[in-house]
Order: sequence, then structure tokens, then C-alpha cells
Amino acid sequence: MLSAKEIQKNREIFSETDKSATAAFKVLSDINRYRIFRILAQEPKLSVSNIAQILNISIPLASQHLKILVGAKLLQKERTGKKIFPKLERNNPFVQAIVKTIEQAVKFSN
Repeated sequence: MLSAKEIQKNREIFSETDKSATAAFKVLSDINRYRIFRILAQEPKLSVSNIAQILNISIPLASQHLKILVGAKLLQKERTGKKIFPKLERNNPFVQAIVKTIEQAVKFSN
């Protein structure tokens, strides 16, 4: 049995970043959103229509998934002329960690 001091010590590891991390994992639990994230990690200059074609989904569905990823601060939008390109939010430490994890998983599975 843990003492009250040990319980408090274990609770101190919790922080506000826990909420951000769980939100990111929840967003990426959808296969299409995970695949969009993975595609953009390797091919950063894809349009929404390109992403929809690659995933064999409609453009509105791809747009909806991108909106959710942007809302979770995993992606950002970059405007080039009239076109808007989604790209990874590289300043987000979770994005960096997830990309690294994906790269390691792919390397390990090959």
C-alpha cells in the first residue's frame, strides 16, 4: 500500500500537457487522420485534393480531417497564392515526437 506522501509524489507528474497529449492521440486514432499526418511527414507539399486522391476519400472528407488535425495543433495551414497547403506543426513537441516514433516504427517493421 502506498503512503499519502508516495501517492502525492506520483500525482505530481501530471500536468496540463497530459490533456494535450491525450487529445493528440485521440485525433490520430482515426486511420485517415493518422495517414494524413504520416503522408505530410514524408511529403510536406500536398494539396487537399492530392491527399484525398491518395487516401481514396472525397475532398470534403479530407478537408474535415485536416480541420480536426489543425484544431488539435498537429497541422497548420500555409497559403501559397490561392492554394492552401496543410503542413505539420513542427513547433509542437508532440508532432516532433510522433514523427520520430513513426520513423522508428517503420524502420523496425522493415
